[in-house]
Amino acid sequence: MERVLTPGPEVAKHPSMFASPPAQAAARSAEAAARVRRALRRTSGEDVYPIAYYLAVAAALAVTGYPAWRIAVVAIGGVALQVGTLARRRAMRGRQCVNADFDQIASHVVLHQAPHFLATVLFVAVTGGVRSPLLITLIGPYIAAAAVVGDRRQTRVLLAATAVAVGMLALLPRAFTGPELPAHAFATLATASVLGTGALLVPVHALIKRKRDEFVRQRSDLASDALARAESLEQIGSKLAHELKNPLTGVKALVQLGLRSQAEASSHERLEIVEREVTRMQEILQNYLSFTRPLQGVTPRRVALGPLVSDTLVVLSARADDARVRLYAQGDATLDADPHRLKEALLNLVANAIEATPPGGEVAVEVRSAVEGTEIVVRDTGRGMPPDTLRRIGTPFFTTRDDGTGLGVVLARSVIEQHGGSMRYESEAGRGTSVRVTLPRVATGVRDDTRAARG
Repeated sequence: MERVLTPGPEVAKHPSMFASPPAQAAARSAEAAARVRRALRRTSGEDVYPIAYYLAVAAALAVTGYPAWRIAVVAIGGVALQVGTLARRRAMRGRQCVNADFDQIASHVVLHQAPHFLATVLFVAVTGGVRSPLLITLIGPYIAAAAVVGDRRQTRVLLAATAVAVGMLALLPRAFTGPELPAHAFATLATASVLGTGALLVPVHALIKRKRDEFVRQRSDLASDALARAESLEQIGSKLAHELKNPLTGVKALVQLGLRSQAEASSHERLEIVEREVTRMQEILQNYLSFTRPLQGVTPRRVALGPLVSDTLVVLSARADDARVRLYAQGDATLDADPHRLKEALLNLVANAIEATPPGGEVAVEVRSAVEGTEIVVRDTGRGMPPDTLRRIGTPFFTTRDDGTGLGVVLARSVIEQHGGSMRYESEAGRGTSVRVTLPRVATGVRDDTRAARG
């Protein structure tokens, strides 16, 4: 009994398997053509340029009467190469190796350029070899790889392969390379190949631009996240500093009561040490709060600098007397500024100058007009700073004092920059230091942007 088998579900999807050989060939051709049409429909603008270049070269060769099979190699091969590239790109879309090192990435990029390199060698070989007007396009794959990963061992290998290919093309017999083109046709195609090299690189440039835009976006997101985290930490730090001030005030008051009590006379020495350390902790907290305060907006008004400087020196006169340092004030000017913030900046600068000046020295504060606006110069006759210290001055928590925090200069600079001004240190070891503060007469830099103070 004869038994007839019907195709199963999987086989039924491919009825061409049961067709005759000519019908199978026709079905395969139709399926391949359909894949090409689908790939072409999915092409973006930059992917069209290479296809247009190959078709334009084929048309130019046809006009010169070049052999049809050679024209077909360029046209069909070029389009197929680009369609294959698009298919590989779409197959890899969404897949990426997160732990590949740069050498692996470079090797992948060079391997991706290998089909382009081999196809270009073929196109040049069938259109004249080393006499081909398309010869310049051989350098395209190397340029594309170098644009993505730079000058690396893998791209140098590709460059060497390009040089070897040119040498091999020179050895091909004329029967294989084909007839020479007329001079005018050669000039036209040579010009077109120069432009075509740029057309072939358009997808690479588009890829680099997308990666660069993605990098810029990610960097912006990271910067925004870092800024938000920094602002959150500053708020926590300020809250913590405020919460610690009250307990420290209570501790200091109790220590001072113990110092005044005769019953605690045996502990006075230790209580004095506790009082000094508590005072130091209070100063650190105050400096930190002053450091974060410039993030708030300032309120400018018309200010006379002469009286402001004098008040600053009066506040610090007791400290200067203890250090046996003379204080001088000179000059006057009027400008727009927040007097409280500006005085706080001057207090830090003058206090630092006093600390750096040995007994018998002097600190002078001079106010004078300048081309940029108004200058305040704080000059001391102290020990000065070497160049390496001068470069680091103004860095948060960098200080040359054992009991310093390094926040005073940062605070002063933040305040000055909020007013649209600038601050510059000039120092020479053993000859003293000058701080030159330049402020505009109209405080154009004053604003409520909380990030302005960070400069």
